[in-house]
Amino acid sequence: MHRGNSAVGAQAVRGPEPRAPELEIPRFERGAVPMGVGKPQNNRPRAGLGFRVYKPKVNRVNREKLKVLYNDIVNYLLGITSELKGSKYLTYYAEEWERMYEEVKRQRERAGKRTLPKAPPLPLLVKFVMPDGSVRGDKSAPAVIDLRRGELRIPSYGVVQRLPRRLVEELIRENLLEPRPDFTLQVTRRGFLRLIASRYAPARVALPLRLICIDENSCNGEALGVWDVLKPGRIVRSRYEELMPRNRGFLDRTAALFQSAAAGKAEALEKVKKLLREAGKSEAEIAALLAPEKLAEIAASTREKEKRLNRAFAEELVSLVRKLVREAKERGWSVAIAIDPINAESLKGSELQRTLLKPRKLLRNLARYEGARFKLYRVSGKRCPNCGEIGVEVGHRRYRCPHCNIEWDRDKAATFWLAKRFLDEHFREECGDETYVDITGWLKQHPRGLL
Repeated sequence: MHRGNSAVGAQAVRGPEPRAPELEIPRFERGAVPMGVGKPQNNRPRAGLGFRVYKPKVNRVNREKLKVLYNDIVNYLLGITSELKGSKYLTYYAEEWERMYEEVKRQRERAGKRTLPKAPPLPLLVKFVMPDGSVRGDKSAPAVIDLRRGELRIPSYGVVQRLPRRLVEELIRENLLEPRPDFTLQVTRRGFLRLIASRYAPARVALPLRLICIDENSCNGEALGVWDVLKPGRIVRSRYEELMPRNRGFLDRTAALFQSAAAGKAEALEKVKKLLREAGKSEAEIAALLAPEKLAEIAASTREKEKRLNRAFAEELVSLVRKLVREAKERGWSVAIAIDPINAESLKGSELQRTLLKPRKLLRNLARYEGARFKLYRVSGKRCPNCGEIGVEVGHRRYRCPHCNIEWDRDKAATFWLAKRFLDEHFREECGDETYVDITGWLKQHPRGLL
């Protein structure tokens, strides 16, 4: 097949590095799901797939070998070379990669985008050697993850990369899940690796049930309450905590200030000088830092730090929820995640405007992967959890009902209302009276439980 006029072109070889998947969800262009990811498993629907992304570190020697692998694929597509060394199946992966690229290109053209897409990563199927010696996955896959030795190998290119013990243990657990995830290894143009696990687990709602309720708040972060419904008359609030991002908008404001100063705005320059003097900088140091290029550099590094902090917060929340979900699944319980979503408009100008929207997207993906029901409800922690009337504020985020005379914490009440909405919907409308669950019974037993 002649590939000299392939649309991949030199940009695929010299273009910028493709976007790496972040956290839990791989970023695919529409219509460009890599081979092995998103295919139906045993007639399971593609729309319900969830993903996990692992990023094993690669040493310098192996990165160079992976670059050679990537460029060999591109050169084969361009007709520079007529065959690929190693596994004959690499020819198939090359054609799959070209198909992905062309599909993304067509999608961008239909969307009115004129620039060529970034060079996509190369997808490879991977097989696993389990600790007992059994093999899981396609036995003809060119990539091997040996969980006995704790290493990743691509024999045809001499790649042998040690894997950290923690990652090995995690991959063993993932391979033992039922249904088992599908795995695809991605090789980027710059020699980095991404291992993507895709899985669909059906979500059922039955008792016993663990309800993970999360209230998003533009000023106070995330309030997380866990309600374990063991049977219609037995409800336990097993956990409550508030998670506040370490970055409360300070870095965002600081970066904007330094960017304005770099643009030469006098007011911003004066504020930067004051900030640097408060930090103990000498006049000579301040003069050096006020150069436009230096100010722009500080603004960029501050924004990068902000992204790292936001990413760390999202990872912390997702990790906690995943632990709670799997703990319940191991007991044979069903699981649901209910969130009171904050909209983007109300986040504008708040301290957490760049922080709270990402975790919700990740939690939706987690629910698909782990087999948990995912629901969004609009609730208000100002309403009395007993009668539903709007309470009177008697302290910081503390309310009292003028009719019932009970007091509650606004954030705790929001998680209560989320649990009530879910239980009313699924155990009043979908079930018979014998399984009706009324969470207000818990409140009567614990009248001060929401303080």
